[in-house]
Amino acid sequence: RRPISFFFVCSQLKMASLSQTSPPALVRILQSMAEHPVFFGLIIRLVIMIALPLLLDDGLLLQGVRYTDIDYDVFTDAADYVASGRSPYERHTYRYTPFLASLLAWPIQFQRDGGGVDSASMSSLLTWWLDRRYFGRLLFCSADVICGTIIVSLRRKTRKSQYDETKNKLTTILQALQNPQLIDALWWMYNPLAINICTRGSAESFAVILPVLLTVTLLVCGNCGKATRSSVIGRAIVAGIMHGVAIHSKLYPVIYTVSFMAYISYQEHGQKWKKSLQPLASGESPFPWTDPGRLVILIGLWVQRLLLTPSAALFLVISLSTFGWLTYLAVLGYGDVALEEGFLYHFSRVDHRHNYSMHWYWIYLARGRIAQSLSASVASSSSASSSFAAMSLIGRILLLPQAVLLLYVSLGIAPYDLSLALFVQTFLFVAHNKVITAQYFTWYLCLLPLCSGKIQWNSGRMKLSLAYLGVSIVTWLGSAFCLEMQGKPVHLFVWMASVNFFASNVNLLGAILNGYVNANEMTMDSQDKKEK
Repeated sequence: RRPISFFFVCSQLKMASLSQTSPPALVRILQSMAEHPVFFGLIIRLVIMIALPLLLDDGLLLQGVRYTDIDYDVFTDAADYVASGRSPYERHTYRYTPFLASLLAWPIQFQRDGGGVDSASMSSLLTWWLDRRYFGRLLFCSADVICGTIIVSLRRKTRKSQYDETKNKLTTILQALQNPQLIDALWWMYNPLAINICTRGSAESFAVILPVLLTVTLLVCGNCGKATRSSVIGRAIVAGIMHGVAIHSKLYPVIYTVSFMAYISYQEHGQKWKKSLQPLASGESPFPWTDPGRLVILIGLWVQRLLLTPSAALFLVISLSTFGWLTYLAVLGYGDVALEEGFLYHFSRVDHRHNYSMHWYWIYLARGRIAQSLSASVASSSSASSSFAAMSLIGRILLLPQAVLLLYVSLGIAPYDLSLALFVQTFLFVAHNKVITAQYFTWYLCLLPLCSGKIQWNSGRMKLSLAYLGVSIVTWLGSAFCLEMQGKPVHLFVWMASVNFFASNVNLLGAILNGYVNANEMTMDSQDKKEK
């Protein structure tokens, strides 16, 4: 009985220490991570970006498993071409802006020109970051930390935190984990997916997420006080420049254009919007499909709001001008291939490998038919061409449902809650896209923290939706592993897992929107009770 009672007492003491008096050292670490997210976020990324490539890429650990993303090899190879005075598009599958390769080529040119110190030991200590293996990662990780800083800053401005009053009361691990400042940092700065994407060598944070977040910051933070017409126009100009850079770097931010314009227009003369149309009668559908007159009024109203509002129109002109000028410089420097590979290619991209989309299977089958037609005979080359044309046409047709959903969100949500509209748009765009890779998830995960405070996460439907999403991801990863790593013929099962993943995404978005409405209703009810 003594050993049993001894272990029982020890377990009770351990539980009591966790719930009441946790180790002060761990609590201080968590508190420091909450108070200094930039420092710890950068340190974590630097350690991982140096250690894991050395352990995995060099074969010191887990033979045959590489940590570096294949895209990073494409970036560095293209940078070598630029440093040699050649076009980055000579590197197969380089389909990005040429300015990215030019930036990554700088350390290569610096080393070839004899830059650095004479001592070999000092050179390795002081210029290690100029190595092609690390320079791009360091640039991407630094941009990722800036993105995390923006997210933390915006969250702390939009929520009412009582942290300063309770800072000295954080004595247990549970209290430290519930610290609002730590929760703000966990959304992105300490997010494993965000850390993994940038340390593997993906340029998403640097090329597109940072310009998008800067655009949102310029528009949202300028609305903290009373916005004047001149301030709205000034912010629209600067935001238009950032938005044009984002579209040039990665085409998909073009879906935000109407949302930004609607939000800017509402900021300039939002009070007039409420008087534009009379409220609908009880039970009447908000969609005016059966009332052509009302539909014409709505179309004319939105044309006026978007194109005849000075600030919104100026934003559009500045964005298109910035995008056009950067694209013109790229074409001027490297020819039409810069336009074809860096821009037009993304309209008809149909990749089937490492693709979460439910559309990957028909892409795979269509490519197989094309390959069979080409290998059968020269006479069948015409049928292969027609199959390829049909595949490209289907890829463009799939953009139509995306366009309808994105336009509805832009006009219905963006004027009143820009962050939520951008998240919903990106989520819908990624879920319905014909190509989905892991990097695409960061496109909307960087926007979710900006509107998460208005969503009810503790509801039963939300918990079930998140669990369903987790199961669908595990199912897809397991089936994809059997297909791509073990070579098993489970194509149909992977496709079914992709369809299930799409359904789980749609279900989760429904839960988020439902939770957003419920949270706002609860807030309004509580305010009404206080007033009474």
